[in-house]
Amino acid sequence: MTKTSIFFVILLSIVTGKTPAQVTPEALLSQLPSVPTVNCATDTAEINRFMGQIYKVKEMLNQEVDRIHSDAQSNMDQSKDKILSNVTRQLDLNKSDVQKLQQSGGNEELERKVAEKAVAKQHGVSLQELEKVSEMSGAGQEKWAQQYAAQMMDEAKKNPEATIKKENKTKHLIELEEEKKALGERITEKMERIALLYRNVEQQDSIETHELEEKLRPLREQEQMMYNEICSDAEIARSKAAKKQIYALKIKYCEKMSPLQTDAISQSLSIIKSLFPDYRKFTDVQNEIFKLQQTGIIISADLSCYDAVNKYASALSGAYKYWVGKF
Repeated sequence: MTKTSIFFVILLSIVTGKTPAQVTPEALLSQLPSVPTVNCATDTAEINRFMGQIYKVKEMLNQEVDRIHSDAQSNMDQSKDKILSNVTRQLDLNKSDVQKLQQSGGNEELERKVAEKAVAKQHGVSLQELEKVSEMSGAGQEKWAQQYAAQMMDEAKKNPEATIKKENKTKHLIELEEEKKALGERITEKMERIALLYRNVEQQDSIETHELEEKLRPLREQEQMMYNEICSDAEIARSKAAKKQIYALKIKYCEKMSPLQTDAISQSLSIIKSLFPDYRKFTDVQNEIFKLQQTGIIISADLSCYDAVNKYASALSGAYKYWVGKF
């Protein structure tokens, strides 16, 4: 989807009103089981209890997200016409503009033209220019600001009060876009750290699995001997011995990989907890931008946090990935 299309999704869609969460992301996170110290030979009852607790929290997560979406739909049904009317009035879009957009079927050229009109009305700069400013270096932004200030001075002579108001609003919008970009980069960096934790485990897993398979291959051939219709007592004994060796190798593999897996999960939990303030601040900035754009959009502050808890719960469910069980 292009930036212009996104602009009009925002313009013509009403997302959600913020309502208090019945169960906070932090509360749901605390209800998940602790990262276990894996006993590779434990019975299934322990694992079933562990997984049952995770499934229970996931169900509560789904209920919270469904509630947010339900509130969003209800708010949209109640407010869509009113907010769309306010937006079109504030952006100086006439009925013809709105009708063309609604009937355009994603016509990018038409959307771009109306977007330019709306942004120029609001901020006195082109949409393309406004999009580029937040991507500039500090020096580039300073140079742009000087040029913009000179332009505003000329306009101020014609209508000082209106020009100052528009300039302040545009400056604030740019500052918010810069803050949003910085927050997004910080969130991305933390998510990449989590991904790296699991990639490291996967790389070691690949090495250990290859070595394990090399050792298991001849033992599996011996183990299969006992299933032959005709085999000697000695062959049966060798087959049973091979079965025990296979089990011992799998236990050893589990005992080596499980601590790596659970350590990655534990480290990811610390990072996820640190993401909650970032997610909420990012959403606050987004909502402030939407407020300045007068779109009527409000995003639930906890939606990204719930998603983070859900992803962590999925990762936690893999704590027993290398479990072998009893012989």
